[in-house]
Amino acid sequence: MQIGFVGLGTMGLPMARNLLRAGHAVRGFDTNPAARAAFAEAGGAPAESAAASARGAEAVVTMLPDDAIVRGVLAGEGGLLAAMAPGSVLVEMSTTGPATKQAMAQAAAAGGITLLDCPVGRTVDHAVAGTLAIMAAGDTAAIERMRPLFDAMGEHVFVCGPVGAASAMKLINNALAAAVNAATIEALVAGNKAGLSLETMFAVFRTTAAWSNALAANLPKKALKRDFKPGFMARLAHKDLGLAIGFAEEVGAEARFARAAHAVLAEALQDGYGAEDSAGSMLRAVERRSGVELPLMEKPPG
Repeated sequence: MQIGFVGLGTMGLPMARNLLRAGHAVRGFDTNPAARAAFAEAGGAPAESAAASARGAEAVVTMLPDDAIVRGVLAGEGGLLAAMAPGSVLVEMSTTGPATKQAMAQAAAAGGITLLDCPVGRTVDHAVAGTLAIMAAGDTAAIERMRPLFDAMGEHVFVCGPVGAASAMKLINNALAAAVNAATIEALVAGNKAGLSLETMFAVFRTTAAWSNALAANLPKKALKRDFKPGFMARLAHKDLGLAIGFAEEVGAEARFARAAHAVLAEALQDGYGAEDSAGSMLRAVERRSGVELPLMEKPPG
């Protein structure tokens, strides 16, 4: 398949590489020259603009930082929607509010283009391995047509409903994950200050309803090993929770725990951890305000 790819950043570049490995012809663009060079080294064809990446493409994938950039790249002057051919598919994989995807889908449809709402879950390591979780929403026939792309980039595809539904799913997923991380970190720090060892806390949690994937895998593999390299950067997690809170307000839902996690991430950004791993950044923000540093966990418990 001839594919355009716009957004060759931390997540986008490995995703584009996996499309190349699967045998697709990919023309890619990023505003960062270093990203375009890395893409060329992987065998891709760098384009001089977003619009140039789209010309002649059966599908265009976008992986961009935020709603404003998505709207500008897609519908701004010289944007993708003006360059894409009628009958082609725009696979929009950025994390945005549902309303952005819905507005862009309407604009795409006016030009005979089908937009699919397809944010991804998991971390940069999964992007590299091609094992992302892909949430897909929109025209079901177009989703099936794009299966070869999804199969190259991920191992799970969840069809969520009409455009906007996948973005809603991504936001509530990220809000829940951040809230669980924040509550778990708070409990571990409080227990440590009370003299409890990590081993004791993990042993008890494992036998109760407190047990979660945060304790089973997420925190022990990185944050509790003091590995703060970004799997998911704190500034992006903070941005996503802001979107999730706004979405909850729009639909009239509670967001009290998302707000609490958002506040912890805001403290992590204030402390200078915005470009580091979100869970590790939350850990250090809580540690700093509690006057304690948890002991290093050399290996996952159990």
